[in-house]
Amino acid sequence: MEVIKIHHPINENLEFKNKCVLAMGFFDGVHLGHQKVINKAKNIADKKGLDLAILTYNHKPAVVYKQLDSHESRYLTLYNQKMSLFKNLGVNKVFLVSYTFDFQNQSPEEFVNNYLITFNVDTVVAGVDHTYGDKKANMDILPEYANGKFNVESVDLDNLNENKISSTAIRHNLDQGDIKTVNELLGRPFRTNGMVVHGLARGRELGYPTANIQHDEVQWLPNIGIYVVKVFIGGKKYRGMASIGRNVTFGNKNPITVEINILDFDHNIYGEDLSIDWLYRIRGEVKFNGINSLINQLKDDEKFTRNFFDKNNE
Repeated sequence: MEVIKIHHPINENLEFKNKCVLAMGFFDGVHLGHQKVINKAKNIADKKGLDLAILTYNHKPAVVYKQLDSHESRYLTLYNQKMSLFKNLGVNKVFLVSYTFDFQNQSPEEFVNNYLITFNVDTVVAGVDHTYGDKKANMDILPEYANGKFNVESVDLDNLNENKISSTAIRHNLDQGDIKTVNELLGRPFRTNGMVVHGLARGRELGYPTANIQHDEVQWLPNIGIYVVKVFIGGKKYRGMASIGRNVTFGNKNPITVEINILDFDHNIYGEDLSIDWLYRIRGEVKFNGINSLINQLKDDEKFTRNFFDKNNE
């Protein structure tokens, strides 16, 4: 898969001789709605024997028109994971545009002429709510701007089990700790990537050693709680139970950490990069009266985790 990085104004000498079918969107999460758009574009591309291309952006468009707090500045899928998901969906080419004020300030006509015509598109596909240009033009009027130079297909993103399929809905459910709904909307387990770093080693003292995971600061994480997770290290898969929280049993002013007890595992993995699939929220964080109460709860959590994997043949 080829990734073509573009800064506005687009290079006037840029030329693409082969026509393509283009899916447009930011695609944070690459959820079932996004997949519907991309798969629609892929079906058209396959029928016509053309490349499947994506037009997406290097960061959230909202960065240009409003101030985002530290939470709003986070992403469901960071760059490497998003590109990997695109590749798995059969994308041949990604136009990665730097989303700036000048880019957004184009009129819809300028956007079409500068980008869609330059990309030599045969067909443009996007969700019905996709907008473009300074006037926030919608997909209904894109055929007018196309003026017969390319085809336009709009895709209804639908609902799933009465839940709207959207990145906003997924972020909301992550903030609620509702991993079950998150994974349903994604059509796969929610995945994060991080590196194993040193912590305070309290888990080892309790008989439940944990890997402390350092995530990118812009990675959106599930809410505080205890979770069933799958962990991938060096191509191997392991069962685990994860804690996102402040370790409140040991004090009220601790920072939020991500710690994973990998079941049936005893190996030094400091410095390893690993992937985490978040599968189920067992419970919220509890402040226990003593160490023994905490250990008894950890035993119950371990039992739940093992039963979860056995029941689901994971």
